[in-house]
Amino acid sequence: MKIFGIFGYPLKHTLSPAMHNPAFQKLGIDAGYLPFELSPKTFKSVMKELGKTPLQGFNVTVPYKETVIPYLDRISPGAAAVGAVNTVKRRGKKFFGYNTDVDGFVRALSEAGLKPAGKKAVILGAGGAARACVAGFLREKAASIRLFNAAFDFERARKLKRHFLKRFPRAPLEIFVLNEKDLNRELEDSCVLVNATSVGMKKEDPVLIPARVLPKRKILAFDVIYNPAETAFLRLARLKGHKTANGLSMLFYQGVKAFEIWTGRKAPLEVMRKSLLNALEGNRK
Repeated sequence: MKIFGIFGYPLKHTLSPAMHNPAFQKLGIDAGYLPFELSPKTFKSVMKELGKTPLQGFNVTVPYKETVIPYLDRISPGAAAVGAVNTVKRRGKKFFGYNTDVDGFVRALSEAGLKPAGKKAVILGAGGAARACVAGFLREKAASIRLFNAAFDFERARKLKRHFLKRFPRAPLEIFVLNEKDLNRELEDSCVLVNATSVGMKKEDPVLIPARVLPKRKILAFDVIYNPAETAFLRLARLKGHKTANGLSMLFYQGVKAFEIWTGRKAPLEVMRKSLLNALEGNRK
């Protein structure tokens, strides 16, 4: 049996196994997909011994999408452009990194009815998910991208900006320390606000932004988090009359791309989608 999995911390909310295992079964592939919740210290230890594991491929989620890169033998041009990896495939003794989050994000925006071309986007966060969102907006030719990150971790935003401007010198990207005044101003003429942080995964998490910073004109509030289905951020936006979308479609489409990278076969879309929705519904009960 081929072993695949996902590395992250925490991982109790992941729905990826529920999506990939039925897909393997549908195509008659003798494989299993498992969650590996690893603390940062344990993650580093496992990565150093990656070649000794039976893993044939794996996903990487928060907080390891950037830190996994030095342990890989090669990364795809797409992953290099983003500066983050969420999918790894083994080829012999070597491990290759990819980023399927960009495809997942762009397709999720399309499902939500948003075409970013020529429009302004605002992003909260500066981690691996935020990098995929920036890359997605650049690919779709957004007119401007405004990224906000907390003051205590603002160097991460600076690093993100340096990364993208080095590869895309004319990228319309600006960064800000998260504050109400600037956020309110930048949202006034934006079409979408993306929460690309992990804030909202836990019930006790605070709302990232107060209701008063949301603009009067209607925008799309998008959260990369998919479990819970409605975070405090999305609930706030919905109650203010804005259109909302969670990260379930992004998860689905990036998973489809990852599955095809691992297997070289066309993913069984309906099986994966149905299994994902069933798992999510089961978690709500």
